[in-house]
Amino acid sequence: MTSDGYLYTFSWSLPGLSWMGFALLLIGTTKMLSFFVYPSIRNVPFVLSIPFVAIAVGWGAFWWTEQYISANGLGQGTAESFLMILAIGSAVTCLSAVATIRMLSASRGYAVFNRLLVDDVNRGAGLMLVIAAMLMLAGAAVFIGAFYVLTGIVPAFAENPLVAKYFGGEYTARAAPYMPLFRGGMVLYQVGTLVGILLLPGRVNVGRIMMILLLGLMGCAAVLAMLSLRRGAAAQPIVEGLLILLVIRARLGWVVVGVAAYVLVFTFGSAVNQILFYVLGLKSEVGFDAIIEGLSDIYDLWWFMDAYHKAGPDPTMGMTVFGGLIPYDFQWNPANYTKWIIGADLNTGSGGFRLPMSVWGYDAFRYPGLFLWSAVDGFTVVVQAFLFRLVVEKGGNRYVLAINIITYKVVFLICNNLLQWKIDDLFLIIVFLTLRLAPAMTRLLGQRQANRIVPRTG
Repeated sequence: MTSDGYLYTFSWSLPGLSWMGFALLLIGTTKMLSFFVYPSIRNVPFVLSIPFVAIAVGWGAFWWTEQYISANGLGQGTAESFLMILAIGSAVTCLSAVATIRMLSASRGYAVFNRLLVDDVNRGAGLMLVIAAMLMLAGAAVFIGAFYVLTGIVPAFAENPLVAKYFGGEYTARAAPYMPLFRGGMVLYQVGTLVGILLLPGRVNVGRIMMILLLGLMGCAAVLAMLSLRRGAAAQPIVEGLLILLVIRARLGWVVVGVAAYVLVFTFGSAVNQILFYVLGLKSEVGFDAIIEGLSDIYDLWWFMDAYHKAGPDPTMGMTVFGGLIPYDFQWNPANYTKWIIGADLNTGSGGFRLPMSVWGYDAFRYPGLFLWSAVDGFTVVVQAFLFRLVVEKGGNRYVLAINIITYKVVFLICNNLLQWKIDDLFLIIVFLTLRLAPAMTRLLGQRQANRIVPRTG
């Protein structure tokens, strides 16, 4: 049977929807689960996933599947094992999500999460947050700028920008000694930008000097981050911060406009690499397909699973869970592991492949790992959406909102790293947790000052 024949052998009644395309759409299941927990356009975790599910997974399930099969062919065993992993993983994820929803809907579950959030933040803690955000943005600008100067590598201006983006190939030797500067700078940028946006005053005449200084530092750090060509890391805190402000402060009509604008920005961002190829003369034209060509997740999945099936590696026994804490050439770093499976050089200009949690679980412990990883995936998606709904319902002034979003981000990052820790995310958690202590620190300082005041006796 030809690969093309195999692709459509199990075709459903919908035109062009093959069995493979349908199964690949299951990858978006966990993203959609967030909407069932908090069915609202104000659900930012869900809104942030809309373009990815619609473009990378929805469109990609058809476009990239046919592209891969026509270019490389596909063994029947690869397709069957991959689809089995996705089908079982999606079913377990949904069941786990339902169980988690029932657990959190109880009054005890609600009370536990509500205690994580605050109802009031004193002015001292608010001022501490503003100063911390500005210091982090200044630190980000210094660290990233120093990295560019010391290495002589600015990806946006490099001869081979897509390789320089990951500091691979000929750029590895120059970048490696100074990578802590870049990583630290990007972490400070992401936290400082998100918190800074949330702390912007609602009225221009309130704290005007502080606002101008904050915006200036934010702009400087953002430009330096954008020059790295890392679209997600550079744009995500800006987009997320603006969306959070919009969904909590604005009327429904403006929320709809904001969400539409975000989808358009994401769409343009996914085509940036193809546009860059055109500008560099590596492509003769840029068409509508440039959008999907910038999000090759489905193609990468087929590539990985095809190579995985042929190589038949032993289970990793969970080594990739903590492998991301060791950067550079460590084999069990997830980015390196995916490149190793497909036979690519570790210094190739790529950050590795984004794989569903079900695939990582199967890779770790075969079917027991598939069940465990998928169950944890369902649990974490519900926890994130449930906590964000509480943040929206609580509202509050800019200081309250900033502290509660910081709390949400800590929980979000821990959930996302439960079964695959990454060193950059660990640094983000530490920085966010430090900021979360601001109210407690100001209360402690206030109590110490009060204790020093000795009342006079007549």
